Amino acid sequence: MPDTGPEQPSPYGGMAALVSRPGTTTTWLNHWSLLNADWQALSRLDLIGIDGTLLQMLLAASGATVKRSSADLVLPAVLDGVDRVALVGAAPGVAARAARRLAPREVLAVDGFGELRALRADMTPLVDFDPTLVVVGLGAGLQDAVAHEISTALPGAAVCTAGGWIDQYAAAADDYFPAWVHALRLGWAWRIAHEPRRLIGRYTVDALRFLLAAPVLLRRLKALGSVQEWGVCLTTGDAKPQ
Repeated sequence: MPDTGPEQPSPYGGMAALVSRPGTTTTWLNHWSLLNADWQALSRLDLIGIDGTLLQMLLAASGATVKRSSADLVLPAVLDGVDRVALVGAAPGVAARAARRLAPREVLAVDGFGELRALRADMTPLVDFDPTLVVVGLGAGLQDAVAHEISTALPGAAVCTAGGWIDQYAAAADDYFPAWVHALRLGWAWRIAHEPRRLIGRYTVDALRFLLAAPVLLRRLKALGSVQEWGVCLTTGDAKPQ
């Protein structure tokens, strides 16, 4: 096998370092999830990354330059330094399949249905497992609320949302978004092509709704905290909002 030289550092290492800090709760927003945000839940998190070209472009136009990132781009770098992971979300059996791919790490898998309801009622199994990282892959709004609940029960863990990443990882779809798709900012087109029924409205009708509501939504987003290189930082890391 030819020598490919030393492994190159991830271009998302800066965001990964923030996400992996103990006690930090991170989520990502795009235009659709901002339209459907649980603002109370968002206000209780520590860091909001920007996942979506449209949202990033409008933030830049408003004077807030933020690097784009996403769970699928950042989590590989985060997972490199983690040995105990909890996965929360997806259909029954899916998180368990993702957990097997994460071996030899110790992994606790909780599906996004009955097991999630039980976990929200009693966090003891998760607290006893004592993960370094908790990945929450649920729908917009709900995953932010659940991430905050988990971070309250596990104040020393890093907690981040991940949207559909658990499903993609369980299916061994590491290249769900090939590198050229990210480079050309065509993630929206790739997703429509692969999930047209679910997503075509999100990138047409909902995109128009977002453009109409953008001035108010962007002001509200920026008012949550300090706009920095990798997103909106709501806390200094010394104290978490309650």
